[in-house]
Amino acid sequence: MRRAQSTLELAVLLGLVALVGTVAVAAAQGAGAGWAERIARALPGERAERRDDRWALRSERYGPLLRRHAPTLVLERDRWGEDTAVPVDVAVCRRPACAALGTGLPVAFTHVVDRPGATYLQYWLYYPDSRATHAPGADRLGYHPDDWEGVIVRVADTGEVALRVTAHQGVVGLRPWWRGDPGWRPLTGRPRVFRAAGSHAMGFAATGIDAPLDRWNGTLAELDGARLRLVPADTAPALRLRYDPAAVPPWRKRLWRDPEAVTTGG
Repeated sequence: MRRAQSTLELAVLLGLVALVGTVAVAAAQGAGAGWAERIARALPGERAERRDDRWALRSERYGPLLRRHAPTLVLERDRWGEDTAVPVDVAVCRRPACAALGTGLPVAFTHVVDRPGATYLQYWLYYPDSRATHAPGADRLGYHPDDWEGVIVRVADTGEVALRVTAHQGVVGLRPWWRGDPGWRPLTGRPRVFRAAGSHAMGFAATGIDAPLDRWNGTLAELDGARLRLVPADTAPALRLRYDPAAVPPWRKRLWRDPEAVTTGG
């Protein structure tokens, strides 16, 4: 048994020696680079790192950008006192009680889209439910479990920065195509976004979040973007969780792959 094992180990060693020799000869003939790259990719620990959202948060280029532009959220006070939710990690919390201010840890799921001329930083916020009508009772019109809203920051290669936010499966500020307004707003410094109670729709100002001329019911709290816990968004699909049909998860939205899209729908 030991002799057979030694013979096998010797054969493997001789094979590796022959392979290295072949690469050396090919390199001398000017064709070794391709072979060397193939071997490097095949060796354990030498494979190229996958450039996903987890990598982006760790990278020297995207990591600082994601942290610098993480949005500060100004939360509206719910007039019925029912909603004090902060955005939470869907892997940890899916009940309104565990997302309450002071209980849940504010979380933003980050996704990066790199396009010629600009880098798009996406921050997706999850809430356990949505109460669009602001009235007591979970069976009211406009209620559904699960809720996703997003903040998108566009950083142009020329240095200009712009902001986009979502509300009710749409993009805030969006106008009909003939008006030519895609909903982008110039941005200086960290984004400061107003978030409605109940529906969690967002806007650039305290008024007109849920509907035109909607009255702000007062500020519940302000969540500093620098204190948001950032989670790679493309890790969430691996959880294989089911969401209410009214709450399309970010990776199934058009904005996920096309940040210039005019809808947040699937």
